[in-house]
Amino acid sequence: MPPTLASLVRHPGLKLSVLAGEDRLETPVRWAHVSELADPVPYMEGGELLLITAMQIEAEDPEAMSRYVRRLVGAGVVGLGFALGVKYAEVPAALAAAAKEEGLPLIGVPRPTPFIAISKAVSAAIAADQYRAVTAGFEAQRELTRAAIGAEGPAALLARLAAHVDGWAALYDVSGSVVAAAPDWAARRAARLTADVERLRSR
Repeated sequence: MPPTLASLVRHPGLKLSVLAGEDRLETPVRWAHVSELADPVPYMEGGELLLITAMQIEAEDPEAMSRYVRRLVGAGVVGLGFALGVKYAEVPAALAAAAKEEGLPLIGVPRPTPFIAISKAVSAAIAADQYRAVTAGFEAQRELTRAAIGAEGPAALLARLAAHVDGWAALYDVSGSVVAAAPDWAARRAARLTADVERLRSR
């Protein structure tokens, strides 16, 4: 699965702490992005963990922080990583309050942890997730090929296919009749699609 805020917090090398939004840590993280802009929203795509030192924002101004956090949430930012011990030893109360108000997870980044370490952790987790997906696809292809050329018949092939897609599968003959389906309950559902099969076959 892709990295989440929770998996980053659990990462032993990062030593991150949760300062707000504890109930939203299972949110997937698409990327970690560093920006000190007062309004980084134009450069966001959604799904980012935004990392800041608060050099360019009015972190102690409640109204400014309320607007800032609302913009981030509106842009789909999934978490805010705050560098502790750079400009502020602790997260300013105004920023913490705004994050809690908007439900935006606020993550404390200790001084010894460079932002690049977080970016690398996110990148590595994304790469590992993609590798698992590709590997699973190849494994599924090999398994389906073995079933197709084996002596077990179409029912075994459909059972494996249905398991891989986490759904159901059916085989129709040229007349549109159901030859086999998996799981067993899918045969009735597949039969209801005979008219659709007929239309597809005519094309």
